[in-house]
Amino acid sequence: MTIVQTDTARPALVGSLACQLDPYSKELTTTVYSCTERPNADGLYEVELFDTVLFPEGGGQPHDTGFINEVKVVNVQRKGLDCIHYTEAPLEVGSKVVVKVDYERRWDHMQQHSGQHLISAVMESEFGFVTLSWNLGLIKSHIELDTKKSVPTQEQIDKLEIILNEKIRSAISVNTVHLKQQNDLETNPESLPKDYVGGVVRYVRIDGLDNNPCCGTHVNNLKDLQVIKFLHTEKVRGTNTMLFFLVGNRVTQYLHQSYARERALTAALSCGPDDHVDALSKIQKQFRDTQKTAKSLLKEIADYVGIDLAQKIKDQGYITYHREDADMTFLNLLTHHLKDFPPHSVILLCGGPKKEGGPIIILGNQDKVKECSNIVTEVLTNVKGGGKGRWQGKTTSWTNLDAVFAKVSEISS
Repeated sequence: MTIVQTDTARPALVGSLACQLDPYSKELTTTVYSCTERPNADGLYEVELFDTVLFPEGGGQPHDTGFINEVKVVNVQRKGLDCIHYTEAPLEVGSKVVVKVDYERRWDHMQQHSGQHLISAVMESEFGFVTLSWNLGLIKSHIELDTKKSVPTQEQIDKLEIILNEKIRSAISVNTVHLKQQNDLETNPESLPKDYVGGVVRYVRIDGLDNNPCCGTHVNNLKDLQVIKFLHTEKVRGTNTMLFFLVGNRVTQYLHQSYARERALTAALSCGPDDHVDALSKIQKQFRDTQKTAKSLLKEIADYVGIDLAQKIKDQGYITYHREDADMTFLNLLTHHLKDFPPHSVILLCGGPKKEGGPIIILGNQDKVKECSNIVTEVLTNVKGGGKGRWQGKTTSWTNLDAVFAKVSEISS
């Protein structure tokens, strides 16, 4: 739907914005009320319009994004009762503009937000669990429940899901009522922000089920939620429980992604979905057994190499050693054989593939260790490390390693 806005003396206030009066509207023709002369620290301009179809963040619902003419709006926030658009370019004050909302994002937010109202209302009326807060996430959302006395069982969650989807199929109306904020603060909802003064208080009513103050955008009928699916629960803050859920298009997207992963696992494991868990359990056991064997063999190899290097340092007074399949564990095993080095010797041990780099250990005479570590940091690239007497670090590439070995040989001769 496209709305043509009639200019008034001042902009519409948050609570009575076009996006809140009709969340299904996608465009609005209006006028620029103000625009900052210079961009802020983020390089964005702050623009206020006489009205807008872009929702400012609030009530647990993220802000909309969209365009004012061809200028991208990356954020929308409430300042008191004013709606501020953060744009990538300035807009001329007094100019007529067309505001367009990213409706796919808006529709998703509407489904999740209205779904949350429905879930919280029925969860409390059917099972007595009170919602303390909620979060509209990028992939899945959750409500946080007060579960000091008891925690919802899987049977209750399954039953709740059935009830909710029955309500959706019943096509129950959702109405938004706009009431002028009262001067008597005690009559206003406790959930109102402290800086929200003198505006409109909106109540979202699901016929026969719920009536709650809310500034967000909502569907006008539960049928637009399509379906609700619960995922899992998590304990939080000791006594509370988060219940994760998907609404509407997110359910079909999740199903599509899950099925694609299932197909990929079926091909990789060469078995049907029913056998995936057993197949993975066998692979994990085989991996653990292989790791145990590899660890044993690694120690055996390190013993042979270590003995050889211990003799080498006695003969030539220094060691330069690199092994492509060696990790820090292997290098540490080698050092067990190199404790009794000559007083003025130096030992340079390193491992990892030529192009990927890897760990470095330098042992020996303290002065020689310092000199050797300087060579390593100067000749190799992206080296990080430190230490005295024993220098330990890593690099992202062994390019120029031969040059390092040559220089170490020079300082040791």
